[in-house]
Amino acid sequence: MKVTGGVVQIVEVILNGMVLMCIVASYFVLAGFSASFASGGGFGNNYYSPFEGTELEQVRQLDQQYTVLRAPLIYGGVAVSLGLGVLTMGVLLQGAKSLTKLPRKWLVLEAVFSLLAAVGYCAGIGVFLHVALRINATDTCKRRERLYARKGLTWMNCQLAGTDGAAATFACLLVIMYGVSVVLALRSYREQKLYRDSQEQHRNYREGPEYLWSGTL
Repeated sequence: MKVTGGVVQIVEVILNGMVLMCIVASYFVLAGFSASFASGGGFGNNYYSPFEGTELEQVRQLDQQYTVLRAPLIYGGVAVSLGLGVLTMGVLLQGAKSLTKLPRKWLVLEAVFSLLAAVGYCAGIGVFLHVALRINATDTCKRRERLYARKGLTWMNCQLAGTDGAAATFACLLVIMYGVSVVLALRSYREQKLYRDSQEQHRNYREGPEYLWSGTL
């Protein structure tokens, strides 16, 4: 039983890592020239850039403004995916014991954690997509899209980015997996309770005849 729960938690850790990678990838894909300027790279100079003069300066400014608008998505997404990934790993390591040796309180705590993680990710998906679409509807994004389109760079548009969609997809899978973890934790709790009750009954059964025998003496 715990092996199955452990496998599910391993998948959860992997999926949290995938969400993290998609969010980080979104920054580099959508930041445009700003990412290179911030890192000191040469992507933004005239040799590599299709933009020149005033257009180049406009693109720089719009890229930086767009990056600032998306900053809450980046920081929030990294914090949630990294934090829940680490916590899930901790739950996995702590729960890697025989079912009979795990405290009941731990199984309840594990179920509560998985439930909160599922609800948190479910709400997070809605907030993430809502904010991303609102940012893409801003004048900053539209002006930026037009500037890139003039040079044939139509991939830099105001539609929902593939990396954002991938992050939301992996997050949806995490909602399902954390829901499965809740069911497995509760089932483990029930199995442990039945096991301990049977052990208690067996112990009472063994002690009963001995008590009766000593009473007859």
